[in-house]
Order: sequence, then C-alpha cells, then structure tokens
Amino acid sequence: MANEVKVFDNLKVKEENGQVLFDAETVAKGVGITTVAKSGNEVVRWSRLNQYLGLSTSGQLVKRGDFITEPQLYKLAIKANSPQAEKFQDWVASEVLPSIRKTGSYSVQTDLMAILATTYEALKQIDSKQTRQADEQKQLEQRLNKFENDQEIRSWEQAELLQLRRNRVFAVLGGKYSQAYKELSSEVFHAIAKDFKRQFSVPRYNALPRKYFEEAKRFLSLWEPNNLMDLAIRGANQDQTA
Repeated sequence: MANEVKVFDNLKVKEENGQVLFDAETVAKGVGITTVAKSGNEVVRWSRLNQYLGLSTSGQLVKRGDFITEPQLYKLAIKANSPQAEKFQDWVASEVLPSIRKTGSYSVQTDLMAILATTYEALKQIDSKQTRQADEQKQLEQRLNKFENDQEIRSWEQAELLQLRRNRVFAVLGGKYSQAYKELSSEVFHAIAKDFKRQFSVPRYNALPRKYFEEAKRFLSLWEPNNLMDLAIRGANQDQTA
C-alpha cells in the first residue's frame, strides 16, 4: 500500500508500521460530525469528535491533520447515529477496507457501474408488469393473514423477549462491567432493537404476532452485531486491557 492514498469521497488512508490509519477530518465529514461555518464551508466539530473518542479530557486531542486508528474510526461511525453515518459504515465495511487490504487502494470502476445501472433500469422496465402482479399477490396474502397477524404477544412474553435482549447485549459486549459496555451499550441496544424490528416488520416488541414468538426468542439469543460494531467492541475492550 502506498504511503498515502485518496479514496472515494476524499477519505484519506495511510499505512504506518503495518497499521491502517484514517485521516480524522475526512472521516468526520464522512459520518457527519460537522457544522456549517459563517463562511458557508463545512467544518469538523472537533470537540464532538474527541468526545465520541473519549478524549475530551485526556490531553491528547485529535485535530486537523491527525490520523486515527481503525477502532477509533469504527467508534466514530457508530456514535454518529444518522443515515449518513450508516451509509458511511456500510461503505467502509463492504468496499473500502477490503479493497485497501487487498490492493492497497480503492477505486470506482465508473464504466462498469454505468453499464450495471443501465442494465438494471432496463430490467426494471421489462419486469414492471411482473412486479405489479407480485405486489398485488402480496397485498392479497397480507389481507388473508391479517387476522392471524393481529394476535400480538402477551405482556409476559414481551418481558421474556426483553430479558433475552439484555442477556445477549451483555454477552456481546463482554459483560456489564466491560469497557465496551461503558462506551457502546446504548448503540448495541439500539442495533439489536433495530434488527429485531426489521426482521419481524414490527414497530415495537409487543406488536410481534404470537406465531413468531419462538422464532423471536431464537433471533435474540443468537443475534450478532455487524462487522463494524464488532470491531468497535473489540477495540474498546482491547483499550481496557492495554
């Protein structure tokens, strides 16, 4: 890998002593830890960035021109809880880091992407009729299943699910007294709840149809954080033992 490379959205990355480091300013802009100055320019909120990194009182504050480690990048991406940050997390985890580790750089194949986009649009036009028919079939199935889906779980069943969620979060973070729990527990609780609601298409736990109760228990007992959050947890607990 070159000493310093520029990647998508101007994210700067360099390698130092075998460790991948990220430019703090471009990471902050990528996850949205910014504000608009009187001049109209987007500027980094350095106090907020250092607060997220737990450096606000350490005397070793990150500033413009500094590079941060992978665990610190993951921590910022998770703490900046916004659609922009989620998009940045997905992009870093699925494209940037694998490409950097494999080739030492990241590039977007514009021509290929354009071809794929054009092909996708053409397929959408061809399949539009089938899509409408599928939507109509789905709506019919939803109407037929409405009565069953209206039967929601009972209060004691909700309590059991919430206890399973707590137990799983404790296990994932390495215990209630771990450094990861201290720094990231709220984010992990948010993530497991979000994944649960997405998995079962419900707005809250007590809206879960009873027919999914056993499946929901298995889901909460086996839930795992995504790659970025897992790395952030490991980084926090490594900092504790360092």
